Amino acid sequence: MKSLHISLILLLYCSLAQAQHIQRRGQLGVQLQPLTDSLAQSLGIEAGRAGTLAQRVFPGATFANAGGKEQDVILSINGWPAGAGTGLQNALQSVREGQEASFQVWRQGREVQLKGAVSPFPLETSAVSEVLYGEWPYQGGWLRTIVNKPKGAGKHPAIFFIPGYTCSSVDNLPPIHPYRKLLDSLSGLGYAIFRVEKPGVGDNVQTGNCFELGFDNELEAYQEAYKALAQYEFIDQDNIFIWGHSMGGVYAPLVAAAQQPKGVIVYGTTHEAWVEYLLKMLRYQNPLLGHSFEETDEDVRTLYALLYEHYYLGKPSKELYQNPKYRKILSRDFTFDGENQILARHEDFWRELNGHNLSKAWAGIEGYVLSLFGEADMEAVNDESQKEIARLVNAQHPGHATFTAIPETDHSMIRVGSMAEGARLRSTPEYRQYMQQRFNYDIVTITAQWIRGIISSGD
Repeated sequence: MKSLHISLILLLYCSLAQAQHIQRRGQLGVQLQPLTDSLAQSLGIEAGRAGTLAQRVFPGATFANAGGKEQDVILSINGWPAGAGTGLQNALQSVREGQEASFQVWRQGREVQLKGAVSPFPLETSAVSEVLYGEWPYQGGWLRTIVNKPKGAGKHPAIFFIPGYTCSSVDNLPPIHPYRKLLDSLSGLGYAIFRVEKPGVGDNVQTGNCFELGFDNELEAYQEAYKALAQYEFIDQDNIFIWGHSMGGVYAPLVAAAQQPKGVIVYGTTHEAWVEYLLKMLRYQNPLLGHSFEETDEDVRTLYALLYEHYYLGKPSKELYQNPKYRKILSRDFTFDGENQILARHEDFWRELNGHNLSKAWAGIEGYVLSLFGEADMEAVNDESQKEIARLVNAQHPGHATFTAIPETDHSMIRVGSMAEGARLRSTPEYRQYMQQRFNYDIVTITAQWIRGIISSGD
């Protein structure tokens, strides 16, 4: 039956590959600044008008091709309002290779219409692998898949990489990015790397707006995209591993419990109920960020009530924001936008996440698990949850899970020393230098050695 399933997948893929439903997204080439009321007033724009200021325009990209200039206020893109937030995401998704882009801008006291050819984002290349772009159906739309194929001959074990929670692309990441360093290094060691853009991000077509979608939409996308692995003849289908970072480590057991890969690797994640993690996050992170222990204790007590009203009584964040005590925490700790965005995702995203029993998912994994904790990872708070992941997997399948601590390493897999030093560095220009020079390649080595051990065991 397995060979029949793979054959059907391959037949489906052949028809999809010929169709090419996805056009490359366009590169706008603008450094944008939100249009505040005061800025709009100074430029003579009607109050409440949505738009973004073109603070810097890069030659050769789409906006410059259309005649866009610095200090233009972009009011709409292809008819989509270009205000900051979810509207801008829809606008940017409409800019595609092979099409003409239209802009409505405010320039020197009047509206101007601009049109020009779309300049696509460059495709990713690699010195150690061949980068293959594909597509996969999802809810009537199409997901962009990206695979790094190692240069060596034969079948290769594969790593399905799942990133953190933000609405960010995993396509053609800059060399400084920790994900790029991690995945290029693993590909250079002979592992096929599989990625999929989350709904509403990157090249995806008709998959919704990431900022408006819930946790379960994204989970379904990962579940569906996992099936795409079967189409690649160079992938060893018996040796597929999921590697989840941060929120990717929350998705990983849910995908794995359904798909049963050979193994799962997670870094900087939690297995707790989401409200439980949020309380722990505030309790341990805020003193590191300079808040007193006394203030933090009061804030945690307030957060208990806020979470109960929001997650269990179903009150929207916008309503809770009217409470001054809640407003302080929503604004300072959860970057609430005043409408429905909490930590740059829709409030329903977090509600849906809170409904999942992650311990049950981990207990349902039949394969092997490597739980990694960076000892300077402030976002993960401490090693309790990562150790518990290993314990609960081993309770079901003795010897299947391993916990490993990574010294001096933060949430972004950068060597920073301690949590306190990491907290200090995170808001400084110095941290970029750390990202360039201090990525912890021990994570690559530990991952590769663990995978080789699992494969060589023959289980």
